[in-house]
Amino acid sequence: MHFHPGFQHFQQRSPNRNYYPFTMIIEGQGQLKAQPDQAIITLGVVTENSDVQIAQEENTSISNSVIQKLLQVGINDNEIRTTIYSVNPRYDYIEGKSTLRGYEVEHQFEVTVTDLGTIGIIYDTAVKNGANRSGMLQFLISQQDAFYRRALKKAVQNAKEKADEIAKTIGASLSPIPIKITEQLIQPIRPFPAFSAGAAAVTKIEAPPIQAGDYTINASVKIVYAYQG
Repeated sequence: MHFHPGFQHFQQRSPNRNYYPFTMIIEGQGQLKAQPDQAIITLGVVTENSDVQIAQEENTSISNSVIQKLLQVGINDNEIRTTIYSVNPRYDYIEGKSTLRGYEVEHQFEVTVTDLGTIGIIYDTAVKNGANRSGMLQFLISQQDAFYRRALKKAVQNAKEKADEIAKTIGASLSPIPIKITEQLIQPIRPFPAFSAGAAAVTKIEAPPIQAGDYTINASVKIVYAYQG
């Protein structure tokens, strides 16, 4: 190649389309509504007697009655699980002295319910047949992981939309593949507490109307994108 005297040759370098020298950090949020499809009811039978054997026998009789009646209203045997069985002495304290009053026997069990419309009936049935202790009612989502993955996908999409908008606003070109994606810790779904009562309060329950409502499943990500001007 020949050049005229007095002229210098400069080779112009084209910009590297694969070089993205700058980065931005974006947080994305995803939410999904889901209805619980299961519930766990905690029920108990507490008996007390000065004779420990009688207290145990009474508790066994009442507990068996409660369980049999629950089976009759549609609960399966494998959906009832004993969580606590305890025998404890009870004392009266008078003028600094303790006197054995008797023994308390507690049998607590969990009932898994898949037909949420029967929760009120189950409570009513259990109470009418001798259950005198109620714990927490927990609503659950059996496919919670699947719902969370869908919320996580929405979080990633949300972050990408934000990054695209920022790049468009500043006139930059965004790398199509993120440098780094970090899943943020989300507080797990907590069980919904419906009842936590002693014997006196439980005996007043008469097929209570119980609504599960909706849960909001959240997902969050932090994504590092590269871009060039």
